[in-house]
Amino acid sequence: MTTELKSPHGRDKQSEADDPMELVMTRVLGGNPEIMATCIVEEYARMDMGEEEILALFSEPFYQTHTLYRERGEAWVRDLIRRVLSRTARMRVSVKVFPQTGGCDA
Repeated sequence: MTTELKSPHGRDKQSEADDPMELVMTRVLGGNPEIMATCIVEEYARMDMGEEEILALFSEPFYQTHTLYRERGEAWVRDLIRRVLSRTARMRVSVKVFPQTGGCDA
């Protein structure tokens, strides 16, 4: 019997030095890069990132999205970002801190 931890989702997998558990882009045969990029842009847009901030993530070689930026070009990425931003709601959060005015009588 093995003591190796097995999980169908991998969330309980023990971290290993050569397995940093970071996201890595992998091409899928028959996959659609535009759909994938649209989902990524939507996620950033919903975090209230603007056009230039999102474009910077695509243009930065450190991020996996840079492959699309190189292959399709800045104009294509910028157009995609603009299309998504024009139809995506953005989450905005504001926090107000009120001074404590006293205790609560029970």
